[in-house]
Amino acid sequence: MKLCSNCHSEMEDSTKFCTNCGAKMIIEGDQKEADTASQSPETNDSSKTRGNSSIDTQALQNALQGYWGWLLASWKKPFEAQKATKYAGLLTLFLESLFFTLGIGHWVQKATSAATNTANNILGAFSNTSSSYNNSYSIGIGFYLTIILTIWFAAVAMIGVAFLIHHAVGKSIGEEKFIDYLNKLSHYSSSILLLTILFFLISLSGISTVSMLIIILIITLISIIWEIAIICGVVELKEANQLDRIYGATITVAICIVIELIALSIVMSQLGDTLGSFFTSLLNGGGL
Repeated sequence: MKLCSNCHSEMEDSTKFCTNCGAKMIIEGDQKEADTASQSPETNDSSKTRGNSSIDTQALQNALQGYWGWLLASWKKPFEAQKATKYAGLLTLFLESLFFTLGIGHWVQKATSAATNTANNILGAFSNTSSSYNNSYSIGIGFYLTIILTIWFAAVAMIGVAFLIHHAVGKSIGEEKFIDYLNKLSHYSSSILLLTILFFLISLSGISTVSMLIIILIITLISIIWEIAIICGVVELKEANQLDRIYGATITVAICIVIELIALSIVMSQLGDTLGSFFTSLLNGGGL
């Protein structure tokens, strides 16, 4: 006996159509094949998903290894630009902006803590009360995001200016894409990443005369390396055009200085807002 798949009535094994509802009876072998077929797409989809996941993981690992190899090559021989993953230059500029901003934020945090301690010492020396200023001021995430994005966009904008001037002073370079040019200049200036990491590590050590001198030296080196990379990106030509490369480099540096000043004004404005917020918090938290 077998059951009708439609109305579940019992039928003889030899019955081809249900005598109750008229539905076609499915043979046991056909039912198994149908079940297998219905499960196959899910199994295949699952296999494909696992395969894609494996491919994505492997691709990510290869990309990271390729980027690390590109960095090592750039530190050894900066001017011999190597082929890299598409966004190696953008990632390098972002990491440089990130570590530099983290260093600035840590310095500001230490400065606010030192100012609070100094204010509490002065308050304790001239007051008999037990009141004190709040020492728990912390910098918001907006501070970090603003400075990171400002530095990053300014760097990309300056490379964009160099890219345009480079095309103005050179011939037969129209096939070069901006992202490739950005990777090349990031390769030239990749030692800035090491300097920004060092800047961040020094900021963790605290505020002292020696650390301040080292910080000034690091910022000076960063500026020099960056300007050299930008100039090299303009004057490195196989064939010159009507605009002389010296004039091209001069125009590029002048425009980049304007971009740097705009970025600096944004950073200083953010620092001013942060310090203003700190002093407001300090006065409100004191017992005066």
